[in-house]
Amino acid sequence: MEHKALTVQTTKAVEVRRQLLEHPQVYGALTPIERDIFIASTKVQIAELPAVELAEKAGQLFRYIAIDVGYNIPANSNDWTYMQTRLIDILRRYYSQLTLADIKMAFELAVTGELDAYLPRDAQGNPDKKHYQQFNADYFGKILNAYSRRLNDVFHKVYSAAPEQKPVITPEMMQAQRRERSIKNRITYLRYKYTGILDFGFVDIGAMFVFDWLLRVGLIEPLKVEPADRNKAFAQYMGRAATGLVNKYTAHQVRKEGASSAEIDTMAFDVARKKAIRRAFDEMIANEINIDHYV
Repeated sequence: MEHKALTVQTTKAVEVRRQLLEHPQVYGALTPIERDIFIASTKVQIAELPAVELAEKAGQLFRYIAIDVGYNIPANSNDWTYMQTRLIDILRRYYSQLTLADIKMAFELAVTGELDAYLPRDAQGNPDKKHYQQFNADYFGKILNAYSRRLNDVFHKVYSAAPEQKPVITPEMMQAQRRERSIKNRITYLRYKYTGILDFGFVDIGAMFVFDWLLRVGLIEPLKVEPADRNKAFAQYMGRAATGLVNKYTAHQVRKEGASSAEIDTMAFDVARKKAIRRAFDEMIANEINIDHYV
């Protein structure tokens, strides 16, 4: 039986996954639950949904999830509307690569215990999948992060079972990607120069690219995280904990450990990196550096 050759010239992973649906050997490598997970990942991604459509569909989904997990929806409609708006913002900002089918699947798996191995542990060492009557970013993040790890394991099985393939990345594609990144780096610098706003875009991933660029062209020193950076990261972490965005058990442990906690390593690194970029930009402005010579 002949099957279509897998086309991999696309840069969107979801499109590759949709093509993999056509290969029986992929299905044979997965359990029934893993197949459902994989199929959910091939639906329309959150990033691709128009705002109005996302709000409508997500609103219905949130209500079903609340029923499934035993969360009491607030009687005050304004409170419930705010919760939904906030959660939609979280989905768009941090989980836009997932689909609404993924979100539905994540909470189903959590309820049935299928995510237990991927969830954080509570004070008794049990999988922490409770919402504690808090239908917020911390709860959704806990479940969706666990689901994302489960999803990655499924992807690993899928790609291991997929027909052998060689990605086609042409010099033109590489050049276009470098050009697009250079344009974004230039815009970030110029925005800061003329407005004082340091904005790195989606989930601040742009900070990594900007720092790497400045390091490559010799306009910034290798990064060093200082005690002041850890103190600032600790304050930010505790601020998130105070607003319910952090698991309370983890927050309690971090509060005891203080700025030396390993839990804030990533945040401290991010604080140090942004500070270094701002300092480098200030020096470039003071020295009247022509940005076009470096991008």
